[in-house]
Amino acid sequence: MAKYLDRFKKAGVNVLVVTQAKPAVLAMFLRRHPQPVPLVADPDRVVYKEFGLERAGVLSFARPDVLLKYLWLMLRGWLVRLPYPGEDVRQLGGDFLLNRAGNVVYAYRSWVPT
Repeated sequence: MAKYLDRFKKAGVNVLVVTQAKPAVLAMFLRRHPQPVPLVADPDRVVYKEFGLERAGVLSFARPDVLLKYLWLMLRGWLVRLPYPGEDVRQLGGDFLLNRAGNVVYAYRSWVPT
């Protein structure tokens, strides 16, 4: 997303990232990895529910495309870590564009945990 940030700004689009992290965990992450856009914590996943984002099934991690994606990431140096307390690894994410009136004009809801 960061590589498209200039395009978003030129189009007058503001970006907000919502994460299920607890505020303290998010603050620790941002100290180590400053971001060019605002991030907010939603540990109770209220926003996720409002936007209809579901949880992946347990077997979704066994899909060949998901396993290959994780293997590809690990080969590129990504380290697997245990989830933070309260983090739901089955929670699916999404991307949404809202107009100034707050109406969703574009919605993408993930259907696999990649």
